[in-house]
Amino acid sequence: MHLAIFKVNHLGDNVVFLPVVQALRRRRPAWRLTLITAPHVAALYAAEVAGDGLLTVSPEGLKTAWHRPWELAAWAARLAARRIDASLVSYDQSSVAHGLAWLISGRPRVGAAGLRIRLGGTLTHEVARQPEWSMARWNWETARTLVTAIDGGRDWPAEPPRPDLTHLIAGIQRHPNRIVIHAGSKWEYTRWPLDRYAELAGRLAGQHEVIWVNAPETRCALPAGVQTRDCSGLAELTRLLASATLFIGNNSGPMHLANAVGTPGVIVSGPSDPAWDPSWDRDRYEVLRALGLACLPCDRGHFAAFRCTNDREPLACMRRWPVDELEHCCRAWLARWSAHA
Repeated sequence: MHLAIFKVNHLGDNVVFLPVVQALRRRRPAWRLTLITAPHVAALYAAEVAGDGLLTVSPEGLKTAWHRPWELAAWAARLAARRIDASLVSYDQSSVAHGLAWLISGRPRVGAAGLRIRLGGTLTHEVARQPEWSMARWNWETARTLVTAIDGGRDWPAEPPRPDLTHLIAGIQRHPNRIVIHAGSKWEYTRWPLDRYAELAGRLAGQHEVIWVNAPETRCALPAGVQTRDCSGLAELTRLLASATLFIGNNSGPMHLANAVGTPGVIVSGPSDPAWDPSWDRDRYEVLRALGLACLPCDRGHFAAFRCTNDREPLACMRRWPVDELEHCCRAWLARWSAHA
């Protein structure tokens, strides 16, 4: 069995998808896997899919490949030469990914139901997300449908396990007084104000080792005592998060990575659907969500709004959280987890 897996998008989406690839590799060792993913997240999969089994392309590059027919034809020929038997297409993939799966593989071709894409009817099995499912669970149930269609899937576990990132964090020890703050995320409307993060960092730096992760959207003047770290890649960021006793940030890719390595967190969730809350050890996370706003969540499931939809009070869900309240939550969380240490 040669399985093609399409998962070309951003960090958080891949973190919550990783258990699927790891389970397929470990429970179906005879299967050959070809994974098509984005270059900046390839390190997540390095222990499971290596060498020519791992193909990378940028999300925008794949999504717009239909504008460049020669490029699309090259991808189709490259994959067809591998003699793919079946395909797994993640819930958030473009029409191009669905079309390639239809062109290069037999049956089954399994993916998500209810997508807003131009090219429908390419899948043999569609899995709809249930209201109570996290995004990790949706990935897991889609994979269950695939293995069930191929071999019955009787050994597929009921719940998705936490991703195993040992290949990235081997030897890392947790620092009991270390706080890591990542104030960024893909979209501006999902970020708590940067100046408030900076003030919070300064308040905590008096009693704790506070490390601020530099990213293009997080660079700013910081109070004395706050350390900064430039993480050159995914592996370095993962090791840093695994070394912390508390993560502070938005609902973002780094949040999901912190969750994967077991670092507790205080999260300003804002517009994000609860399906994107931390997928594992939920009791280790304080997720701050402004209740009572009729516009929430403006991101629903895997459909992002890409902007604030509250014209009357822009970014209300993020701006309603004062620094004092975040500081109180962080100190209470630190006291709780130091008692467990």
